[in-house]
Amino acid sequence: MRSEQESQEILARALGAAQTSEADAVFIAVDHDVSRFANSGVHQNMSDESASLTLRVIVNGAMGVATTSAFDPDELARVAELAREAARHAGPLQHFSGLYREGEPAPQLRTFDEATALLDPAAKAHDLRAMFDRGRERGVTFAGSWSTATASVATANTHGVQRYAQMTSSDATVIALSSGASGYATRCARSANDVNILALGDEATDKATLLVDKPEDLPPGAYDVILEPPALSEVFEWLNMIAFSGQSFDDGTSFFAGRLGEQLLGRNVTIADDAVDESFLPFPFDLEGLPKRRVALVENGIVRSPALDKAYADRLQLAPTASCWSLGSSEHGSSFHMAMDGGDATREELIRSTKLGIWVTRFNYVNGLLEPKTALMTGTTRDGTFLIRDGEVVARLPNLRWTQSLTEALNRVEGLTRERRRVGTWFNMFGGTLAPTVKIAGWTINAKG
Repeated sequence: MRSEQESQEILARALGAAQTSEADAVFIAVDHDVSRFANSGVHQNMSDESASLTLRVIVNGAMGVATTSAFDPDELARVAELAREAARHAGPLQHFSGLYREGEPAPQLRTFDEATALLDPAAKAHDLRAMFDRGRERGVTFAGSWSTATASVATANTHGVQRYAQMTSSDATVIALSSGASGYATRCARSANDVNILALGDEATDKATLLVDKPEDLPPGAYDVILEPPALSEVFEWLNMIAFSGQSFDDGTSFFAGRLGEQLLGRNVTIADDAVDESFLPFPFDLEGLPKRRVALVENGIVRSPALDKAYADRLQLAPTASCWSLGSSEHGSSFHMAMDGGDATREELIRSTKLGIWVTRFNYVNGLLEPKTALMTGTTRDGTFLIRDGEVVARLPNLRWTQSLTEALNRVEGLTRERRRVGTWFNMFGGTLAPTVKIAGWTINAKG
């Protein structure tokens, strides 16, 4: 992690080396620590520190980008020349009005927790051992990981925009194994205290030991499903790529394309890019320096906006959504803080309302590229799949293979819980998914997974 002064000095040197009136840069320094465990024992503690600078230049209306992990004057000059050369070989940006110019301050958000920044592997091992001991009493062993990180993120451009923030994060995944069955729990937060590894161990253990003596099979067909937040996060990650990005909207592969303002999903479905919710994973600006705000992607089932960086907002003649997380990214906008609004139910009420259905902990091996225009996906259930009959959880099911259009499924949402949970993601360090548990009618099950 670097100080604001040091970060902005590096950015100023990079912008000076750009030798153009339109340039911006991002400097990110990360200190990451992860403890991995298996068979109820810690087998790896790994720490790494990294820093990178990305410089973007606009030359004759075209964009060029280059990245480096060295910051001496000669290297910055080399990177600037690479970016200019890339711009000279790129086509001009359509309708581009220029890089962001300072308009409003970024929101003041709590992104840093000192106790998390100071948490060391020994303290993690102490808590993990307590979890292992508790699991041993119930006949389970644990596997998974627990990571913490601190980061400094700084942006600047040739129009005088400067942003800086420090950030902490904690992300844990626990798999409990018992008698051929498994259970899963995960949580992420800005503060390690909000992850609570012991509670995750208990949750995973409950799933691993539930109804292990009452297995059943289920024939293929359409069933009501109750999907917990880890299951939703898997399909939302795919929606982020195939439906919500500026690129997929522009090239017409997204089911958003040509549908802005239309009622496309159920009226009880609202999905937003929400980095300003302090109970989620707050962060105050995107990497172009635009201040973050809550942006509705789908509001009460109505398509509102894709996630857009400045270049594609101009190209599409839409308002930018402060969704640039990599300068020059091919996605041209991504929702790194995917938040689905909840409802007024509890999980137990959703179960009691189900005549015949499936309670799903999470999905695995999801493929979201079958048919992006309808968000047709396939995958399997994993680590806790249960049969509901007449409002009660009565049996443990094997992993099940499913194939389902998400546009269809999100028109059949029959209930959402008030409680929402945070789920981390593998592809970015800034955010994740905040989702309720959801009941959906008519989810298509193909076979055993």
